[in-house]
Amino acid sequence: MLLRKLLFLTFLFSLSLSSFGQGIEFFHGTWEEALVKSETEGKLIFVDAYTTWCGPCKKMSANVFPAAEVGEVFNANFINVKLDMEKAESVSFRRVHSVRAYPTLFWINGKDEVVHTSVGGKQVASLITVANAAIAKQDDIETLAAEWEAGDRDPKLAFTYIRALVRREEPHLKVANDYLRDQKDLTTTDNLNIIQVSATNADSRIFDLLMKNKAALIALNGQDEFDVSVKRAVNATKARALEFKDPSLLEIAAKKLSAVDPTAGKRLKLEGEFELAAKGTDERTFVKAMKKYLKKGVNGDADRLQDVYQTAAISKFITSDKVLDMAIEAAAAAAASAAADGGFEKYYRLANFLLEQDRAEQALTYAKMAKELIPKGKANYARAVDGLIKKIEDKS
Repeated sequence: MLLRKLLFLTFLFSLSLSSFGQGIEFFHGTWEEALVKSETEGKLIFVDAYTTWCGPCKKMSANVFPAAEVGEVFNANFINVKLDMEKAESVSFRRVHSVRAYPTLFWINGKDEVVHTSVGGKQVASLITVANAAIAKQDDIETLAAEWEAGDRDPKLAFTYIRALVRREEPHLKVANDYLRDQKDLTTTDNLNIIQVSATNADSRIFDLLMKNKAALIALNGQDEFDVSVKRAVNATKARALEFKDPSLLEIAAKKLSAVDPTAGKRLKLEGEFELAAKGTDERTFVKAMKKYLKKGVNGDADRLQDVYQTAAISKFITSDKVLDMAIEAAAAAAASAAADGGFEKYYRLANFLLEQDRAEQALTYAKMAKELIPKGKANYARAVDGLIKKIEDKS
């Protein structure tokens, strides 16, 4: 029954995606327009130089660029551009920049100067690492710090210095608060931009200023930029709640998000309560939080279903039959929703997991489902699944 409900919710979720949790948003103007935008906004241009026949390019487009954690870094820090190196859209770019292998990833400033490059396909973690290296090259933070310490309080300097600290994930709130405290008018363009770049935690005075000036900030920088700022701050506060096992921080994060998106705020609270319970010691609390999150917070999202399964699987509570059964149903629902796109891998991993849990009969069921979904021409995958099936049958 629960599995059918989760599958139905997966369908509903596919009809309506939240703006929170999206991957990279790519700019669709010309290369010249991207350069102007870069110069105006003070952001580097990230360029995915690709071809339609490039295998690693296709994998990144399908599996890496859509990842929420990648979008969070790239949308906040770069103007993102995809250019097919064999089409007219890249002619202006190719006049200046040479590409000899695909994909080549560029970070370029508004003067059309290369700041950083990386060649070859990337996974989520490695792409974020390379992006952070590009961010670190963008600002001369030592000079900015010296000018600030010398007493320069020009708003352009304040913005650039605070943004550089934020980009490097270095402490910035003291600088931001010291600057804003002395301002008589917080609604100037410079000061609004400083508020937006500084609001990195939902449990802060500056985040409250962000919310107070919501209309002005949306008019200035757009709804998408405002949503990214809120999401970044809320997620940072939630992360600290989990790190310090502090329900009060989670409550703040959920409340602040609810002011912008009540549905997302409710989901964040349910998700956070489940993750906090996983770090605790009480099985009843964990079972209750898991049931509640699956029923009211997952909304059929395949990634969230998979996360529920993985969190439960590595928790101290997985030896409980209740927890194990709920974890299995969540994993199966996630695999079913991805049946046409990698579902066989999820079924295969689930079968392996069940074999480890001495659930051979269920393991065999999901191993056979994995076999049915193996794409044509994937002989290695077929051999792996056949080997698992034999292993399960030998153990039965």
